[in-house]
Amino acid sequence: LREFVQRQTPAVAPNLSALAEPVLAARLISLAGGLEALAKKPSGTVQVLGAEDALFAHLRGHAPSPKHGIIYTHDAVRGTHPENRGSAARAVAGKLAIAARVDHYSGESKPELEAELAERIETIQARTVDDDADSDGGSADTGGADDE
Repeated sequence: LREFVQRQTPAVAPNLSALAEPVLAARLISLAGGLEALAKKPSGTVQVLGAEDALFAHLRGHAPSPKHGIIYTHDAVRGTHPENRGSAARAVAGKLAIAARVDHYSGESKPELEAELAERIETIQARTVDDDADSDGGSADTGGADDE
C-alpha cells in the first residue's frame, strides 16, 4: 500500500508530495477530505490536522492549544528544537497550504516552494543555536561601576 501511495500521490499533488513526502501528503489529503478541501483550508487548520482531540480539549479549556498535528512527522518539524517546533510547524503548514492550492488550481510544479521552506526552516533552527550561544557566553553584570 505504501508503494502505491508513493507512486500515485506525486501524480495527484506534485508540489504537496515534494514538500511533505508522498505518504504525509496522502494523509493530509485524506484527513482534509480531498485535495480540493485541503486547498480551501487555511494554514492554521492544516497545521493541526490530525490533532482534533487535542484541539477540542483546548477549546473546552482542558488543555493547551496544539502546535501541530500529523505534520509533526515532517522532518523539518521533528528535526527542530522543541522550543521552536511551533514556529517550524507554522512554516511547514503555510507552505503545504500553498502547495495544495497550486496543485488543485493549476497543477503546475513550483520547485521554489521547497527552497523557500528550506530557507525558513534553516532560519528557525538557527534561532536555537544563537540562543544557546547567547546563554553560554554572555557577560556578567557586576552590578557596580566600572573597575578602576
